[in-house]
Amino acid sequence: MKSALPSPPTVLFALVLLAALPVSAQEQASLLHTAPAQAEPGATLVVDGVLTGTQRIQRVVIRYRGPGEPYSEAPMELQYGDLYRGVIPGGNVVPPGVEYYMEGYTPDGDRVPLFKSATRPVRVIVVGQVPSTRTPLSTSRPAPEPAPSPRATASAAPARTSEPEPVARRPEPARKGASASKGESAPKTAEPAPKAESRPEPTRKTGSSDDAMAALSADLPPDTESASSRPALARAPRPAEPTEPPPERSALEEDLALYTAEDTLALATRHEEKVKKVPAIGASFGREQIRALGARTVADVLDVVPGLTISRDVQGFHRVAIRGLRNDAEVLFLLNGQRLNSFFDGKALMNLPVENLERIEVIRGPGSALYGAGAFLAVVNLVTQRTEGFLAAVSGGGFPALDDRLATTFDGHASGAHSFGRFKLFGDADVWFQEGDSVPIETDALDAETLAQKMREPLDPVGYTQDKRFLLNLGLGFGLDVTPKGHLNVSARMISEDRDALMGLFDTAGPGSRLGWQVFLGDVTYEHELNDQVRLRARLYGDQQQTDRLFHIGPNDFRTGPDDNQLFPEGMQEQTRVTVRSIGASVDSDISLFEGNRLSVGAVGELQMLGAYSYETNYTLDSRRRAELTTPEGLVDILNLAGGAAARRLSLGAFAQDQWTVVEPLTLTLGVRVDATQLPTVNASNVITGTHLVPTINPRVGLVFSATDSLVLKLLYGRAFRPPTLQELVETIPDTDYNQGRFEGNPALQPAVVNTLEAGADLVQAAGDARVRLRANAFFESFSDPIMAVDTSGNIVPVRNRELGVLVYGLEGEARLEASKRANAWVNASLFRAEDKELPTNHQYLTDIPQARFNAGVSMPIGDFINFDLVVRAGAERRNNTRSVLELIRRYKIPAYSLITAQLRTEPIGDHFELAVVVHNVFDSDLRDDVPRPDRMSGLLPREGVSAFLTLRARN
Repeated sequence: MKSALPSPPTVLFALVLLAALPVSAQEQASLLHTAPAQAEPGATLVVDGVLTGTQRIQRVVIRYRGPGEPYSEAPMELQYGDLYRGVIPGGNVVPPGVEYYMEGYTPDGDRVPLFKSATRPVRVIVVGQVPSTRTPLSTSRPAPEPAPSPRATASAAPARTSEPEPVARRPEPARKGASASKGESAPKTAEPAPKAESRPEPTRKTGSSDDAMAALSADLPPDTESASSRPALARAPRPAEPTEPPPERSALEEDLALYTAEDTLALATRHEEKVKKVPAIGASFGREQIRALGARTVADVLDVVPGLTISRDVQGFHRVAIRGLRNDAEVLFLLNGQRLNSFFDGKALMNLPVENLERIEVIRGPGSALYGAGAFLAVVNLVTQRTEGFLAAVSGGGFPALDDRLATTFDGHASGAHSFGRFKLFGDADVWFQEGDSVPIETDALDAETLAQKMREPLDPVGYTQDKRFLLNLGLGFGLDVTPKGHLNVSARMISEDRDALMGLFDTAGPGSRLGWQVFLGDVTYEHELNDQVRLRARLYGDQQQTDRLFHIGPNDFRTGPDDNQLFPEGMQEQTRVTVRSIGASVDSDISLFEGNRLSVGAVGELQMLGAYSYETNYTLDSRRRAELTTPEGLVDILNLAGGAAARRLSLGAFAQDQWTVVEPLTLTLGVRVDATQLPTVNASNVITGTHLVPTINPRVGLVFSATDSLVLKLLYGRAFRPPTLQELVETIPDTDYNQGRFEGNPALQPAVVNTLEAGADLVQAAGDARVRLRANAFFESFSDPIMAVDTSGNIVPVRNRELGVLVYGLEGEARLEASKRANAWVNASLFRAEDKELPTNHQYLTDIPQARFNAGVSMPIGDFINFDLVVRAGAERRNNTRSVLELIRRYKIPAYSLITAQLRTEPIGDHFELAVVVHNVFDSDLRDDVPRPDRMSGLLPREGVSAFLTLRARN
């Protein structure tokens, strides 16, 4: 059957050809034009171009904007022959620069890109200063009695805004990238709609540009800050600020965005904020930065964030460690603001492809004051692409296999959005298939027995890692302007993954393991603007997750004894099926109390339920074969514990956060969230008798001080909690000879609490075209009653709280140098230690040596059309300490590693295509992760080797 399928290169070529057909069939016109390098402030800018091509163009327009403005449109007049001339008024030619592009109109009224586009415009640097009293236009709703348009009075030639300015509205994912036009259809261009036309912006200070001009100042492509890249949690815009700023504050220093486009971040405040206002330590990666990393999945991006470490477990799941601690339930993953973590075990199906993601945001440190339970160690928000137009990508490649063939990977991606007046439809799709790398596993727990049974030769490995995966990710939604002040968003998503276990369950190789995971998400949001000061939002959401995990814990034809019913032709197996559901509703409001102050208040209620649970094995407690998978004797029925109450969790929460700019350099953030979480009630015998609500209070304080125009200081405090997962509370496992060293639930677990103190500094400097940003922060985290799995006997042991707590402290630093738009370099490093205070003094460190991470990258042009990217990820050696006597014999050493990613990618080809070739782990360095039983798997868990991929991207 395998030979009947077309080869991967054939499939890739066919898809590339199909993607190219719609574009190659069109003979579009173009405009020959040479843009000026600089312009004088306040001087009219004359633009000439020669129209070429066979496509019929009825008229030509130039679309331009200055700092803080939406695009305006002016006609280009035909001078003679095919020479067209347009004028950008001097009132729009102000520092730091002006942007423009040209379009044509066909007789049918279609817009055709002629030169550049809204997301990739010409950027003309304006050097000097021009006296001006005009306030940059915003697309926020005008006051009841608006003043005359400043642009109209400053413009020397007639110019018009291409679309009417929309009513100010808090953006949501469905609105991102949408056209603001109410009176005409969305422009049919090959590029996404311009940002200023798609998203309302607050009034800003004179001399301070909008986000696209931030990209201009930093020589970054503006589409890294496009409307569709706005975080899913964005709320109301900042209130209007004084129109007369201090004269010494430059637009460059105000809007410079150097490190991963992080001039705005919404996760920390639930609002879009300049980095000088954000009370958090975080990072944000736009599309251009993700592509420059050569990243293919979310895990690839997170692995270069300072303080984060990505590892894999024997089941094949990617796990995120935050500042030295790793627990799936303690990192909150959001997809467009909706939680991905499972109610049962806290895991999240988060390792999605990045081609359809507009942005990845990361906040290190507690976030419970805003997001409730689960936002314990960090919050990661994945924002999907919702830009007007159509984007697609196909990729192929893989790993060199052991039999000298290529273990192939193929993936395809598409996303698009289109507006029909007040209605906008958007969607995205990912399809991913991989065979994955296969690496020998030298030993496992059954090593001696498989040799004794002559199931393999003494020099043969016990098995090979398996990384086959099929992923399908489909999202669809729409946005509707119900009223001029009210907007409705509806979205749904389905994610399905089927994969092999990387190795097997715990310490045995399992070639027959199969893991399935399906996620369904739904969200309905309505928001309404009451007036200039108050906005309301109501949200209803729900999800369902189903996991089906079949583990092979013994090879085929394995024997547990001499009898016939102790021979397992299909190996020893166990299967766990879990279905969880949740439904929630929230109401919140953003209130501008007075100038420079914003209050956010809200309430949320959520019910999480265990819909189905089954645990089955094909072996008995005395290791004899069953005819089929059956529930073991004596297994606790989770669904019926305490009359079913233990399988449900009700959570109620209310929050309030006030952000106040006391004086221009100083911004204070004060917030608190109060939650009540339903947890089991147990008696003296640890038997669940019912449930009760556990209240928690989580404050948050932030101080951001701009000591100078280029130096920002931050002091932050936050408190977070996380309740135990259902698996940590109630799951039980039958006790047999072949499933030892595992953890089961403990109904007496208490919620864990963390108090975090952080201090940071941010320095921005510019010299000519070169710009540099330096950041550093120190942190101290104190955990009370942390929930940790510590093996004390080698048998099945319950999870428990570490009563005396855990301390974590360390340093993080990062720097980025921008030499030009296409040339930059960056580096970050982190060093941290963790102590378990429950242990004797000489054993308190969780690792014998400090945990250290180092990441660096460089991007440089090779000619006019090729870019070269190099990324290095390095980690220091890790050796575990002993938290129990048993761990004395389970010491492990994870060797230091250095992984190199190299990439060649093109500039846009004809404004429609991009090609990229990326090689991961260039020198095929050995990469290993820890395992549950290093005494049984002395070689630890082998990871991926060298791999190479070719990607074609297209846009229309």
